[in-house]
Amino acid sequence: MDGNMSSSLIDRLEAFKRSDEERQNFIEALIESNTRLENELKVANSDHLDQLNSRRLWQEKAQSYENKLNETTTNGFLLCLIDGDGYLFEDSLINQGAAGGGEAANRLLNNIKRSIQQHEGAIHWKIIVRVYANIEGLLKKFTYIGFTEEEKALRQFVAGFTQSQPLFDFVDAGQGKERADHKIREQLNLFINNIQCKHMMLGVAHDNGYVPTLDSYKNNPGKVSQISLLKPLHLGREFYGLPFEVVQFDSIFRTAELPNDRPPYKLQNRSAYASKQPQQPPPPISPRKAQPALNNHLITRNPIYPGPVLLNKDDERVDEYLGTPSEFAEELLKSYTSNGNKLCNIHHLLQRCNAGPRCPYSHEPTLEGEELIAFALRARLTACHARSECRNSMCVLGHVCPRGFHCTRKNTCYFYKVHHVDPRVDHEALETE
Repeated sequence: MDGNMSSSLIDRLEAFKRSDEERQNFIEALIESNTRLENELKVANSDHLDQLNSRRLWQEKAQSYENKLNETTTNGFLLCLIDGDGYLFEDSLINQGAAGGGEAANRLLNNIKRSIQQHEGAIHWKIIVRVYANIEGLLKKFTYIGFTEEEKALRQFVAGFTQSQPLFDFVDAGQGKERADHKIREQLNLFINNIQCKHMMLGVAHDNGYVPTLDSYKNNPGKVSQISLLKPLHLGREFYGLPFEVVQFDSIFRTAELPNDRPPYKLQNRSAYASKQPQQPPPPISPRKAQPALNNHLITRNPIYPGPVLLNKDDERVDEYLGTPSEFAEELLKSYTSNGNKLCNIHHLLQRCNAGPRCPYSHEPTLEGEELIAFALRARLTACHARSECRNSMCVLGHVCPRGFHCTRKNTCYFYKVHHVDPRVDHEALETE
């Protein structure tokens, strides 16, 4: 019995030991699990806090961007860039000086506003206009072609244009063809990706040189809708293939090309002058191929010389405006001299050659009309040795450079010594040789 009891007690003791061991293991496992969960909870809390902070940060950023987006809606602008060398303002506006400049700016502003009415939010856009031009070049051009009123008023017009609107600028880009082009290209590339620049209006469609710049945007629908072109006097051939909208503004820019030549000087005493010259019967008119109608501005007297000795305000001789003969007349004149035949200046232009058969130059065929004018202009390509000092009414040679202010030959030109001479006629010489 006692043995059985002892065995039973031992078994129970072992059972208690196992139970204690299991409990100990269980408690240790609980502690370990609790420790792990506490650590995970700390990590989760930290992550949660980071998420809260991150969400709060992004909410603040989103609000900031929303505010900025609202600002771009209310502070958006349209930028209009105009090449003023190709888009010339109307003479009637330039002649008014500062007042004309202000009127041109107002007309431009009103036309731009009308053209963008269909754009969402356009009513809030500010309108910025920048005109770039070679002012000195325009002044020289006006001087050469006799636009004296425009010449005097141009600088005042530019000032009036700039002063009339706070965001309008008429900028002198300096001399050189590419000056204005370069500035407009850089302005385009700078602002095209500006979120506040809602639209760009470009006055460049007269010059195919701008096409490569616009080509980089033609396949981007967003950029195509963002750019429009001002219609010029003559749209450049390569612009026809571009998808940009072309808008036309009336009563702002010239609707006709500037003339290439100076206008004729109106002589007040031509009839009296002609009456002093020896009268000779007109030469017989030789039959020839029919030619186009004469230019209305061509000098029609025959012989052309002796003519008036015309002087500028500095008493320097300048050549009388004879007109511009047609290409037909030029080609016909070339055909007369294509075989080495040289025409006699004295006979054709003065009708006074006394050499007769001994003259080394040809008296045939008889020149008339535009052919005669073309021949007189060809004779002027040879510089008179006295140039601006010449007072010989029978001199058929040139006294000013026929290329005018456009001459690029500098000191290689036969007329380089008189490149400074003002070609505008002021008066006639009182005494001639």
